[in-house]
Amino acid sequence: MGNSKMDVEARVTREEIAHDHLYKVTGLSSSNLEKLGQEPADFETAIAATGYGRFNIALMLCTLPAFWSATSVTSSTSYIFTRAQCDMQLRLLDMGTLNAISYGGMVSSALVWGFLSDTLGRRRILIWGFLGSGVTEIAAAMSQNFTTLLVTRFMSGFLFNGPFAVLISYLAELHRTELRARVIVLTSLFYTFANITLPMLAWAILTQNWEFALFGNKYVIHSWNIFLFATAMAPIITGLSFVPLPESPKFLMSRGRNEEALKVFQNIYRMNTCQPADKYSITRLVKEKTEQQGRGMEALKGGCAQFAPLFKPPHVTWLLLICFIHSGCMFGTNTLRLWYPQLAAMIGTENATSLCSAIAPAPVDAVEEACKPINTDMITYLQSVIVGTGSVITFGIGGALVNKCGKKTVAASCGLISGLFVALLPLLGADAYTVMAMTTVGLAFASLYGASLSSICVDLFPTSLRVMGLATFLMTGRIGTVSGSVIFAALIDYGCYPPFLTIALVLAVTGVACFLLPNTTLKKLE
Repeated sequence: MGNSKMDVEARVTREEIAHDHLYKVTGLSSSNLEKLGQEPADFETAIAATGYGRFNIALMLCTLPAFWSATSVTSSTSYIFTRAQCDMQLRLLDMGTLNAISYGGMVSSALVWGFLSDTLGRRRILIWGFLGSGVTEIAAAMSQNFTTLLVTRFMSGFLFNGPFAVLISYLAELHRTELRARVIVLTSLFYTFANITLPMLAWAILTQNWEFALFGNKYVIHSWNIFLFATAMAPIITGLSFVPLPESPKFLMSRGRNEEALKVFQNIYRMNTCQPADKYSITRLVKEKTEQQGRGMEALKGGCAQFAPLFKPPHVTWLLLICFIHSGCMFGTNTLRLWYPQLAAMIGTENATSLCSAIAPAPVDAVEEACKPINTDMITYLQSVIVGTGSVITFGIGGALVNKCGKKTVAASCGLISGLFVALLPLLGADAYTVMAMTTVGLAFASLYGASLSSICVDLFPTSLRVMGLATFLMTGRIGTVSGSVIFAALIDYGCYPPFLTIALVLAVTGVACFLLPNTTLKKLE
């Protein structure tokens, strides 16, 4: 009788006390894990049971060159103008066009990539999209004239937009609910890393007077060609790094491919816990969809009907609102970021001692000197490095507060704060260091603004529409960047204040509009 009582107590103890290792990794007790295996599990339960560990760390490391690529694809040309303007006979309009053309390629391909990735899968788009972008970046590095550089930069943007939109969804679909928003915001720190290292690379290469003549002087390699070739390695490395990674299990479940999804969960569990895959507690997954549109041409044929709900209530309302907000965010953020390297170089010249004097229109008789290269040194690029590091603090704070304060509150606050600092630039920018400090703070909050919006967008749409929604979201952001670059240049003719006050107003208005978005903090993926 006594032994029987002890056995009952032992069984109760085993059920109540969580297995130490599994509890630390997954946050679930052993008894709960046993119950999970008895019935089909949904995606959120299955991904939570895989834990957090080596797989997630490896995934984050693979995204590092992807975010570096995003900066180099869109920003590398803004660093070469001081060296290439005479080699390629570039006018100011040409420079603005080259700054915007990568975004033009992204805009033109947004819906195409969204369609393909939501029907054919995430992984193959990540691999081939990044590799294709890298190849066109190499072709851009070999350019000898404006036309060739323009075409190759357009194609690079065309190919790059898809895989980068997929990347955001891919990250979200491989993390459990309470980590999802934080991971997306914190991965934006990789933007900071890129914004620090890209100007350092530019300083190391562009300050050199390298020139190599090939084929009897018919083909000349300049230092700016070498710089573009170096930045082209980032998307190549990114594409290769995604080869060993699995397909998104959420995508597989949405296509009715539950057996494949379960194997992915098991492999993630094995990497995270160092336990055999057959120890994974979940044996069955909820059927989200049949395999009627699971693969190949069948998926493509059903694609148009599948995406139609994105442009109908209730999704279309949130799509239009967040796209409007994001276009304004990028209107301010990227316009200021793309022009800052050139502004920093111009403020350092003898004739420009302040921000307003640097961007003042040149007199007519100075047009003949437009081809004279601007001499740059370490200080010029160091300013860009400091501007890039400013996001570290805000991303760290944002990652900690996003779940406590709410995503839309963080986004709105950052939009308003960044607008304030941009508005103060022409008023207080009396010297290069003041401009650098205020630009650093303004861009730091604007970057967190954009990262918060990306996190919100991920949660607004179900899996079958997520990448299509993100592609549209990013497309409108690119449109904002292109229009911002053009409007900024046009407003300079009216003085120092109009361009900066316009940017500040757009950031502030879209920041306030964030309060109209739904609350998606800790929302589970549909």
